[in-house]
Amino acid sequence: MRYIKTFESFYHEDDMTREIAGFLDASIEKIEFDPKYKDTSMFRGYSIDGKVESDALEALKAYMEGEHNLIATLHKDKIFLTEKPLKETYIDWLKENYSDMEAVDCKDYPGNVLYRYAPKDNILFYEKKNRKVWVRYDLIWSFFEKYLGLDDQEIKGITEEWLSETYNLKGITTEMSKLCVNFSLSETYNLKGITTKNLSDGLEFYAE
Repeated sequence: MRYIKTFESFYHEDDMTREIAGFLDASIEKIEFDPKYKDTSMFRGYSIDGKVESDALEALKAYMEGEHNLIATLHKDKIFLTEKPLKETYIDWLKENYSDMEAVDCKDYPGNVLYRYAPKDNILFYEKKNRKVWVRYDLIWSFFEKYLGLDDQEIKGITEEWLSETYNLKGITTEMSKLCVNFSLSETYNLKGITTKNLSDGLEFYAE
């Protein structure tokens, strides 16, 4: 699925940047998303250097809706253009890029579940006892944090809603994981027969 096709085929990106800068009377730079975040076509983002006056922002919103059928949203020092409200677009990004993952039992943590597309490339770790899902920082959490400017609580809310809708994981909480992005020692490091501790405190490991 591709998004924002209303002007994509004939409207040059530099023209859009100039239009936004003209309304806001500020320096505008288009945000280039890292390819590792897969399909980001539902977003167009622009960094703003300068103060945004409320009347100028309202004028920009009205223009974008009337001229391009897009919603303009100011979030901190960034403007985003989307076809849907921004929160809905966050969920769309997750659904577009991370739906239909396979759920497999985790060998290293019996009774828990890995979500992935391929072995040794796990995306989520579902800690069933504590109803907690650990989310890859490098592929998911960092997109919302670095590019969209969301804080941890906002990201938790978005990822929890997505998991409830897409994987029927209701009543869970989410946390980001930087310590072990693949969540599987036996697959990643061939550490067979190990024991682990402090799972709920950050996926810390030791081998016997």
